[in-house]
Amino acid sequence: MKNFYTCLEQNAKWETELDILKQYSNLVEKDQVIAKSACYYPRLSETKKRGRIAFIELYKKLCVDGKTQLMNINDFELFICKHREWDIHIQPTDKWGMSQEWIMQTETNDLVKNYLCQYEYLCTPTMPSITIEEEKIDNVSAIKNLANNLTIKKNELMQLIKYFLEELEQLSLQDDSP
Repeated sequence: MKNFYTCLEQNAKWETELDILKQYSNLVEKDQVIAKSACYYPRLSETKKRGRIAFIELYKKLCVDGKTQLMNINDFELFICKHREWDIHIQPTDKWGMSQEWIMQTETNDLVKNYLCQYEYLCTPTMPSITIEEEKIDNVSAIKNLANNLTIKKNELMQLIKYFLEELEQLSLQDDSP
């Protein structure tokens, strides 16, 4: 049975590592990473390298920012090669001021327990509920804060603007009717 894990307190390292795992799963979905079940080490789709060398190249792309190591290579290898059954969920929260709560859904085994012991985490059998109270935060502030916490690409921003313009047009048509 899969459980949900989230930090009890805001933890930048936890958020960074789960963001890396989320980026990895997005790259796999976009076919930018080849992660076949027959291969132990996944690799970037544009590389000619194979095996551990290709895996280290993938690790450097996702987990190394300049000279800063964002995630330990052993932890990265744990979730990418050894324990592939996980999902990352992000939900808005007001626990630590308007921000996001990072949640990992996975089965618990000894390897995962060893990883999680470095965090003060909460394990629940069901998805934690959203803690934002509607009367405390208005919709505009919630959307602005969420947008500030996301990395939005140009085409995604254009889609959002188009959506808001269409909604505005619909509202103006409703206001004009008798």
